[in-house]
Amino acid sequence: MASRTPLPVSGAWRSGDPVGQRRFFTFPDDRKMALDNGTVMSGIVTAFETWGTLNADASNAVLLCHAWTGDSHASGRAGEGHPTPGWWESAVGPGLAIDTNQWFVVCANVLGGCQGSTGPSSPHPDDGLPYGSRFPVV
Repeated sequence: MASRTPLPVSGAWRSGDPVGQRRFFTFPDDRKMALDNGTVMSGIVTAFETWGTLNADASNAVLLCHAWTGDSHASGRAGEGHPTPGWWESAVGPGLAIDTNQWFVVCANVLGGCQGSTGPSSPHPDDGLPYGSRFPVV
Protein backbone atom coordinates (compact mmCIF):
# COMPACT_ATOMS: atom_id res chain seq x y z
CA MET A 1 0.00 0.00 0.00
CA ALA A 2 1.34 3.45 -0.93
CA SER A 3 2.05 5.83 1.91
CA ARG A 4 -0.15 8.89 2.14
CA THR A 5 0.73 12.41 3.13
CA PRO A 6 -1.07 13.13 6.40
CA LEU A 7 -3.76 15.77 6.23
CA PRO A 8 -3.02 18.99 8.10
CA VAL A 9 -4.79 19.53 11.40
CA SER A 10 -6.33 22.69 9.94
CA GLY A 11 -6.31 24.67 6.72
CA ALA A 12 -4.82 27.64 8.55
CA TRP A 13 -1.70 29.22 7.15
CA ARG A 14 0.94 29.38 9.86
CA SER A 15 4.22 31.18 10.20
CA GLY A 16 6.84 28.97 8.57
CA ASP A 17 4.48 27.70 5.85
CA PRO A 18 5.29 28.73 2.26
CA VAL A 19 4.05 32.30 1.78
CA GLY A 20 3.13 32.04 -1.90
CA GLN A 21 2.32 35.55 -3.12
CA ARG A 22 1.30 36.82 0.34
CA ARG A 23 2.91 39.85 1.85
CA PHE A 24 2.46 40.94 5.44
CA PHE A 25 1.93 44.24 7.20
CA THR A 26 2.22 44.45 10.98
CA PHE A 27 0.49 47.43 12.51
CA PRO A 28 2.76 49.20 15.03
CA ASP A 29 1.93 48.52 18.68
CA ASP A 30 0.83 52.13 19.12
CA ARG A 31 -1.85 51.60 16.42
CA LYS A 32 -4.35 49.66 18.48
CA MET A 33 -7.62 48.40 17.05
CA ALA A 34 -10.78 48.61 19.14
CA LEU A 35 -13.38 46.02 18.19
CA ASP A 36 -17.13 46.49 18.53
CA ASN A 37 -17.16 44.20 21.59
CA GLY A 38 -14.68 46.45 23.43
CA THR A 39 -11.61 44.26 22.92
CA VAL A 40 -8.51 46.28 22.03
CA MET A 41 -5.84 44.53 19.97
CA SER A 42 -2.34 45.59 18.99
CA GLY A 43 0.38 44.17 16.78
CA ILE A 44 -2.19 42.98 14.25
CA VAL A 45 -0.76 41.33 11.15
CA THR A 46 -2.59 41.64 7.84
CA ALA A 47 -1.70 39.30 4.98
CA PHE A 48 -2.38 40.64 1.50
CA GLU A 49 -1.63 40.28 -2.19
CA THR A 50 -1.39 42.91 -4.92
CA TRP A 51 -1.58 42.98 -8.70
CA GLY A 52 -0.77 45.78 -11.12
CA THR A 53 1.25 48.93 -10.51
CA LEU A 54 0.31 51.82 -8.23
CA ASN A 55 0.51 55.11 -10.14
CA ALA A 56 2.32 58.21 -8.86
CA ASP A 57 -0.74 59.83 -7.25
CA ALA A 58 -2.20 56.52 -5.99
CA SER A 59 -5.46 57.22 -7.82
CA ASN A 60 -5.70 53.76 -9.41
CA ALA A 61 -5.89 51.67 -6.22
CA VAL A 62 -8.76 49.21 -5.83
CA LEU A 63 -9.50 47.30 -2.62
CA LEU A 64 -10.94 43.88 -3.42
CA CYS A 65 -12.75 42.28 -0.45
CA HIS A 66 -13.20 38.54 -0.28
CA ALA A 67 -16.08 36.51 1.13
CA TRP A 68 -15.81 35.34 4.74
CA THR A 69 -14.38 31.96 3.73
CA GLY A 70 -12.06 33.40 1.09
CA ASP A 71 -8.54 34.73 1.28
CA SER A 72 -6.21 37.22 -0.36
CA HIS A 73 -5.42 34.87 -3.27
CA ALA A 74 -7.92 36.38 -5.72
CA SER A 75 -5.77 35.79 -8.78
CA GLY A 76 -2.84 33.55 -9.59
CA ARG A 77 -2.01 29.94 -10.09
CA ALA A 78 -2.01 27.21 -7.53
CA GLY A 79 1.44 26.54 -6.17
CA GLU A 80 3.54 26.47 -3.06
CA GLY A 81 1.63 28.44 -0.43
CA HIS A 82 -1.57 28.47 -2.51
CA PRO A 83 -3.08 25.00 -2.98
CA THR A 84 -5.79 26.32 -5.34
CA PRO A 85 -5.88 28.95 -8.08
CA GLY A 86 -7.16 32.42 -7.26
CA TRP A 87 -10.87 32.49 -6.49
CA TRP A 88 -11.49 35.24 -9.09
CA GLU A 89 -8.84 34.16 -11.58
CA SER A 90 -11.23 34.81 -14.48
CA ALA A 91 -11.91 38.43 -13.43
CA VAL A 92 -8.63 39.86 -12.08
CA GLY A 93 -5.69 40.25 -14.42
CA PRO A 94 -4.39 41.97 -17.55
CA GLY A 95 -7.27 42.70 -19.95
CA LEU A 96 -9.91 41.20 -17.62
CA ALA A 97 -12.87 42.89 -15.90
CA ILE A 98 -10.57 44.18 -13.15
CA ASP A 99 -7.75 45.06 -15.51
CA THR A 100 -4.40 45.05 -13.72
CA ASN A 101 -2.89 46.99 -16.61
CA GLN A 102 -5.09 49.88 -15.42
CA TRP A 103 -5.71 49.21 -11.72
CA PHE A 104 -3.52 48.47 -8.70
CA VAL A 105 -5.52 45.80 -6.89
CA VAL A 106 -5.09 44.98 -3.19
CA CYS A 107 -6.82 42.04 -1.51
CA ALA A 108 -6.21 41.51 2.22
CA ASN A 109 -7.15 38.58 4.41
CA VAL A 110 -9.71 39.51 7.03
CA LEU A 111 -8.90 39.88 10.72
CA GLY A 112 -9.85 36.57 12.29
CA GLY A 113 -9.32 34.63 9.09
CA CYS A 114 -6.88 31.77 8.88
CA GLN A 115 -4.70 32.65 5.91
CA GLY A 116 -1.98 34.83 7.40
CA SER A 117 -3.80 37.70 9.10
CA THR A 118 -4.09 37.68 12.89
CA GLY A 119 -6.65 35.06 13.84
CA PRO A 120 -7.30 32.08 16.13
CA SER A 121 -4.13 30.26 15.02
CA SER A 122 -1.95 33.32 15.77
CA PRO A 123 0.04 33.50 19.00
CA HIS A 124 -1.72 35.27 21.86
CA PRO A 125 0.47 38.16 23.10
CA ASP A 126 0.14 37.07 26.75
CA ASP A 127 1.54 33.56 26.45
CA GLY A 128 2.60 32.91 22.83
CA LEU A 129 0.11 30.03 22.49
CA PRO A 130 -2.50 30.15 19.72
CA TYR A 131 -5.50 32.33 20.54
CA GLY A 132 -7.84 29.45 19.73
CA SER A 133 -11.22 30.07 21.36
CA ARG A 134 -9.77 33.14 23.12
CA PHE A 135 -9.77 35.05 19.83
CA PRO A 136 -12.31 37.87 20.10
CA VAL A 137 -15.48 37.97 18.05
CA VAL A 138 -14.98 40.30 15.10
